[in-house]
Amino acid sequence: MAIVQVPPDQIYSTTLADIQPGQYVCKDVHAAGQDAVRLKRLGVCQGRTIELVGRGDPMILKIGTSRVGLSRQLAKLVLVDPASVSPLNPESAPASLPASAL
Repeated sequence: MAIVQVPPDQIYSTTLADIQPGQYVCKDVHAAGQDAVRLKRLGVCQGRTIELVGRGDPMILKIGTSRVGLSRQLAKLVLVDPASVSPLNPESAPASLPASAL
């Protein structure tokens, strides 16, 4: 049996379509063409905090102060980390470290 090494930066990442309600940070968007444009216009981009408010199809997301509906098909193209462990989210830094130290 082969053992597959998972890079440390991908341990927590999962797609937006597979998460439970809560806050997450967008790690990467694997979309091209119109899908990439649509996601960017909705505010789904690397480093952005996204809150899943309602599961279903479409999923209800809170991005900034807006709530948007996003199809599961598009949500499968977005990798996220829980907001509490993401290195892309300066707000998740321990209180003893300034965000600029990240």
